[in-house]
Amino acid sequence: MLYLQHMTRSLDDIDFTVMGRTCFGHTARRTANLLTRHYNRHMAPVGLELTQAQLLAVIADGSAPSASAIARYLGIDRSTLARNLKPLEAAGLIRRCETGGRTVLPVLTPVGEAKVIEIHEAWTRAQTELSTLLGPEGAEAVRGHMSALRKAVHILEDEDKEAASGGD
Repeated sequence: MLYLQHMTRSLDDIDFTVMGRTCFGHTARRTANLLTRHYNRHMAPVGLELTQAQLLAVIADGSAPSASAIARYLGIDRSTLARNLKPLEAAGLIRRCETGGRTVLPVLTPVGEAKVIEIHEAWTRAQTELSTLLGPEGAEAVRGHMSALRKAVHILEDEDKEAASGGD
């Protein structure tokens, strides 16, 4: 663990410019906001935002065995997933399918299937624009660095959980 060598005495002791330039969270959030705007511009003609498009694509994939698995894959909690499913269901893009027991899985309707085809076309245009600018090596480097950052955060989360449980 890293420890501060001295305690900050006042706001004058803090270099906020360095904080902003070096903070992984700030950089990731700024980048995510820019990327979301880029993809949303392409999704606008489809009538959806990126978050809705991603959710429909995960549902279309069909490999998630439960709503909980969909939420985990998207990195959101179940209540957020439920909120995001409601407008898609109201628009007739998905329906709830009971798969046995208490498990209810969202599935695409025929209208939803057609919408996912439109989503894929819009996504392909957005993805191609970025990939072209970055080049193959640049695109792969970005994905690799983002993966490494996610892995580092997972390690720290696991360490926190272990410490909270007393190291058992």
